[in-house]
Amino acid sequence: MSKKKSEPFLKICPMGGVGEIGSNMTVFETENEYLIIDYGILFPYEDFFDINYLIVNTSQLKSSKKITLFITHGHEDHIGAVPHFLSQYNNVTLYAPAFAANLIRKKLERRKISQNITIYEEDDIINFDQYELHPVHVTHSIPDTYGLILKDKDNEFSTLFISDFKFDLNPLYEKPFNYQKIVTLFNCAKKRLCFLDSTNILVNDKTTSESELVDDLTTLLSREKRSFVTLFSSNIFRLRTILQIAKDLGKSIVPVGRSVSSYLDAAHETGIINLNNEPIKTLEEVNDYNSNNIIGVLTGCQGDFLGAIRRVSSGDHKEFKFGKNDQVIFSSKAIPGNSKKIARIYNDITATGAEVITASDYKIHASGHPGKKDLKELLEHIKPTDYFPIHGEVYFLKKHYEFIQENFNFTPHELGNFDEIHLDDHFDFKVVSNPQKDDKTQPIIIHGNDLELERTKVSERRKIACNGAIFVSIDKKKKSYILESKGLPDFITKYDDAFDKIFKDYFFNELKNKDAITTSESARIKVRQTFNNILGYKPITVVHVL
Repeated sequence: MSKKKSEPFLKICPMGGVGEIGSNMTVFETENEYLIIDYGILFPYEDFFDINYLIVNTSQLKSSKKITLFITHGHEDHIGAVPHFLSQYNNVTLYAPAFAANLIRKKLERRKISQNITIYEEDDIINFDQYELHPVHVTHSIPDTYGLILKDKDNEFSTLFISDFKFDLNPLYEKPFNYQKIVTLFNCAKKRLCFLDSTNILVNDKTTSESELVDDLTTLLSREKRSFVTLFSSNIFRLRTILQIAKDLGKSIVPVGRSVSSYLDAAHETGIINLNNEPIKTLEEVNDYNSNNIIGVLTGCQGDFLGAIRRVSSGDHKEFKFGKNDQVIFSSKAIPGNSKKIARIYNDITATGAEVITASDYKIHASGHPGKKDLKELLEHIKPTDYFPIHGEVYFLKKHYEFIQENFNFTPHELGNFDEIHLDDHFDFKVVSNPQKDDKTQPIIIHGNDLELERTKVSERRKIACNGAIFVSIDKKKKSYILESKGLPDFITKYDDAFDKIFKDYFFNELKNKDAITTSESARIKVRQTFNNILGYKPITVVHVL
C-alpha cells in the first residue's frame, strides 16, 4: 500500500491510561481501520460531587473507518466504558476473553444494547488491516488476562503491548505468563516496540504470587474468631483461595455486597468456579450472624461510600455489626487517592473493638502488577528496540523511563495521553507530542443514568456545595417575595427582619419600573452582597420574577 511520505503508515495513540491509572484506551490506526485496545473508566480520586466516572472523549475518531475493539481483561478501567462506545459507533467488531465477555454482556443487557462479542483464546490470530494480532496469556489479578503482539507477516515490525500483568511463573489457578510466545513472535522482527505496565515501578522487589498467600490466610481464618475479609471483588483467584480454606476448615463464606456476588456468578458461568461445590451461604441462609464458623466477604476495600464494609463499620448494616471478637482482614492495597477513605474505615472498625489486619501485618495481598525485579526478569527474554512505559501516573511513567534508561541498552521513549507514534512504510517512527489540551482531549464526565455532564455544571455543583444556595421568588403585583436558603447556617434566621426591610424596599421601590430580566439580575446581586456581608462569602442565588 503506497502512501505519501508525509502521512504515517501506522499511528499509535494512547487516549487514556498513560499519565493516570484508569480510562485505559490505546488506538492503532491505519488508512482504513482502527484497532482500539480497551475502553475503560476512571474513577475520580476524591468524592467528586456525586459524579459516577470519567471516560475518554472519542469524538476525534472517524466513524467511517472499520473499528476493531480488543479487550485485554475484565477490570472496570478496561471495560467500564464499552457500552458508551457501542452506543456511539455501530461498525464495531468486539473481541474479548471469556470472563471479560461475560462481564461486558451483563453491562450491555442492562442498557438494552445489542452487540455480538467474539470470544478469543490464546491460539487465535486476529487480522487488522495488513497486520496480525496475536493474544498472549499473562498473569494478573483477574482471570483471562491477555497482552497482545501486533506484527506484520514479513517480520519487519512487531509491537508488544501489555497494560496489566504480573510476571508469575508459578500461579495457583491459571497458566504461567507465556513469555515463550513473546520470544517466538516478537523477538524475530527487525523493529520491535514494547509497551509495558508502570503501576508497580516503585517496588524494587518481585511481586508476590497468589500461591504465597495461602499459609497466612489459613492461619488467620483458622482463629476462633468471627472473620471478615474485604478485597477487590474481581479477584476471583483470591476468592478461590478463601473458599478452599473455608471448605477445609468447615466454615461458610457469606458474600456481602452486590459486586462480590456478581463476580462470583460470572466466574461460575464461565467455568472458573463451580459454586455448587463451594461452602457459600447467602445472608438469608445464615442462622447465627455471630458464629465463628462464618467468613463474611465484604465489598468496599477502597473505602467506597456504598461498600459493605463501611456500612458494617458504621453500624448501618442490618445483619452484621463488628465487635470485640471479630477480625477484619484487608486483603488489598489502597489505590492512589483512596488512602484517607480507607484510614477512616480502619478507625471506625477499631472503635467497634474489632481487630484490623492489613498486608503490612501478614502476607495476605498480592499485587497484579510487576515490580522492578519482575520487569528485569521478563526483559531478559524480550528484546525490544524501543520501549514505552504505559499504564500509570506521570510520576510512575517517569520512574519507569529512568529504570529502563539505567539498566538496558534499548531506547526508552516518553509518551503521554494523545501523543502519537507515527510509523512510515519502513517502520521508522517519530513521537509527535500533543501539548494542546482542547475539548477533544478532556475526559467526558458521566453522571446518573449514563448521562454526560458538562464541565461547567461541575463548577456549579462545587459552588453550591461550598457556598450553599438561595432561591428567591418575587411577585411584583402582590408586592411579596419568598426567600429560601439551602446549605446555610441556621443563625442567619435571626436576620430575617433585617432582610425583610432591605429586600422589600429594594425589590418594590428601587426596582419598581424595571423589566423582569433587569429585576432578576439586580435582585440576585443585591441578595448575594447582603449575605456576603454576614457570611463572608456569596451563596449561589437564583431569582424568579412573576
